[in-house]
Amino acid sequence: MSDVFHEHLVKRQKKASEQVIKYILIALTAVLVLAGLLIMPIILIAALAILAVDYFMIPKFDVEYEYQYVNGEIDIDAIYGRQRRKRLGTITSDGIECIAPLGSHNLDRYNVGYNVVDYSSLDPADKPTVIVKGSEKTKYYLNLDEPMLNDLRYRMPRIFFRD
Repeated sequence: MSDVFHEHLVKRQKKASEQVIKYILIALTAVLVLAGLLIMPIILIAALAILAVDYFMIPKFDVEYEYQYVNGEIDIDAIYGRQRRKRLGTITSDGIECIAPLGSHNLDRYNVGYNVVDYSSLDPADKPTVIVKGSEKTKYYLNLDEPMLNDLRYRMPRIFFRD
């Protein structure tokens, strides 16, 4: 039997709170630099500190998720600012209790006591797929594409729902 490998890249929409934080950081940096140049040069030290925070924080607001699907396992990576990659985790096929779209009635019994891990695009038009791992008491929100969904349906037909 041959291995099934598929990659899918999902760009996460920016949250409003992240946009506000980004603009506050940029404005604070600009104000401190101007204050340091015009009023007191010692303030430039604080401006440099805020500039370092900007350098590390602002790329974290631009996130893309990459799903790598290999034979029923999904590896999830986050790509920050199109430069840095971080492995977020792996969802293995053992322990999965349910795979269904968000809002499905098959997910109703998993609403209480389960942690939600959202690796989706946050786009209201693109409904994420929910993978419930009973062994970890976790619900994963992912925007899987058709080849991944078709292979999951083939591998786990009893726990896969499309309604």
